[in-house]
Amino acid sequence: MAIIPDDFEYSVAIVCALPLEMAATTAMLDETHKMPRWQDPRDKNNYTLGRMGQHYIVIACLPDGVYGMTAATSLITWMISSYRNIKFALIVGIGGGVPSTSHDIRLGDVVVSKPRGTSPGIIHYDFGKAVNGDIIPNASLDMPPKVLLTAMSSLAADHMMSGNKISSHISKMLQDYPLMQERFSYPGAEKDLLYEANYNHDANIPTCDQCDPAKLVPRPIRKNEEPKIFYGTIGSGNLVIKDGATRDRLAKQNNDILCFEMEAAGLMGQLPCLVIRGICDYADAHKNKIWQKYAAATAAAYAKELLYAVPKRDISIEIPSPTLTLQTSFKSQGSVQISTTEVQAPPSPPFILTDRFHLKGSISLAALVLDRRYPNQDTFVSSKVCLQPGDFSVSVDQNFNELVGTCAKSSPAFKKALAKFFFPSSTRGIEGDIQVMSAQSSVYTLLQPRALFNKISGTIEFQNWVGDAWAGKKPLYFVVGYRTVTDAQFIGKEIKSHSNRRIPQNISYKPRYNTDGERVYAICFRKVKFEQSPKGTVQVLGSTNKWRVFNKQRGHDIDSGLEQIISADLCDDEEVGANEFGVLPPLL
Repeated sequence: MAIIPDDFEYSVAIVCALPLEMAATTAMLDETHKMPRWQDPRDKNNYTLGRMGQHYIVIACLPDGVYGMTAATSLITWMISSYRNIKFALIVGIGGGVPSTSHDIRLGDVVVSKPRGTSPGIIHYDFGKAVNGDIIPNASLDMPPKVLLTAMSSLAADHMMSGNKISSHISKMLQDYPLMQERFSYPGAEKDLLYEANYNHDANIPTCDQCDPAKLVPRPIRKNEEPKIFYGTIGSGNLVIKDGATRDRLAKQNNDILCFEMEAAGLMGQLPCLVIRGICDYADAHKNKIWQKYAAATAAAYAKELLYAVPKRDISIEIPSPTLTLQTSFKSQGSVQISTTEVQAPPSPPFILTDRFHLKGSISLAALVLDRRYPNQDTFVSSKVCLQPGDFSVSVDQNFNELVGTCAKSSPAFKKALAKFFFPSSTRGIEGDIQVMSAQSSVYTLLQPRALFNKISGTIEFQNWVGDAWAGKKPLYFVVGYRTVTDAQFIGKEIKSHSNRRIPQNISYKPRYNTDGERVYAICFRKVKFEQSPKGTVQVLGSTNKWRVFNKQRGHDIDSGLEQIISADLCDDEEVGANEFGVLPPLL
């Protein structure tokens, strides 16, 4: 039985544009997993989870009938909000090939994006400057990650010696899924027809049965049916290329394009990507759907073979996602002493230790909280103002290992918090240092909390929700950051028991507390302040964080009620109370 990993263990995304592409990719998984345990409530994507080789995969498909770069950008933005540990994406599916004398591309072959000079292997061919009737691309796209490029080189060398395994992967897929045999099998070389670039197809005739055979381009017969793999430049844009002359002109102008597709340019600015396309047509007027499913299968088979060549360790440590700042990993040789006399107050509000570990998915940045003791209950998360990856930063320490000093002069509040939070209730105190070990320690922080809060407070849904809190003078807090640990262990040097517990008094032991997955242990809040202005200051309603309310009194209708203008804003940074302990940045 397959072991179901935690959400943070999924590190590779595969993005498809069509259901047939997703079907082929899903059928290539070595194992499939259940539905996600948690998904951002604003994320409307539907995911398939599983494993290829050593890697845990998240597969997503664009909405049915929606294509192009805009849809792809939206998909990947929400995907990385739900799966924060994704390091890169493979864009897997079908494309239109550009055959030439130097590249004998056939239907069913695979084209893989490969950097060339300063080009990342993807050309945004319909975005740029018009010069002498031509479009000169000027979009700057990110290079594919090195871990994939080195795997590509190794795989290409292996294929030169032993050939690729695309056909064997497809054969196993068809054996495992018999219903796919009829539609995803090799259509046959007799159905691979390439016509002269200037010979157009009659749009009223669905097949090429009536096309002039004299217009076919003669090509040598291949010795076997094994698909070939081509590495080079792929053209990406919002145009569907269905004209042979246009295809050849664009290919010649743009770094010898080998293939055309419609999604990659929208993804490469969001996440490091590699594009893998099975050739289903020749991007000319003779397009048809005969080869689409087989071409999707060849692309998915290459993606599987590539991931088999990528060591898992390379994914976990080399490539941060665009919203992550990967800090230098370290192991402390000493201990961090927490003392009220030695540590100055931080310049920003401290992170408050929660009373227990929370699943990261249950705590939302930019949420409004009524009670800081229960940060995942009775909260408000705006559905109108969606948090984008660029709205927050994430700093990460890999393989965290620290000793936290608990000497006599350390803060009593801190010692009390640790005793309550990390260790059993049967203990009465911590003796000695505590070792904190974690596979990963992360800090999530909003970059512009006040600006984001002003947007949220300007929405009707916020103003309706916050009415009771304002009327009842209840405190309200805005979540501007939180800290997490992943698979952490907290080991106390020595803990003594309570006298009224079963553990004999003065008998000490070395406790161990483990966490599973990524857990929130401290949150940074900013308090919300309300101000009210009397009737007559209606001109301030132009501001987004101000709105009109009516205090309807007994015996008066709404027109004669008391009208007030309410404004909401974030308080300046405030000190931590006596019963709270702020986890200072050097601590965890």
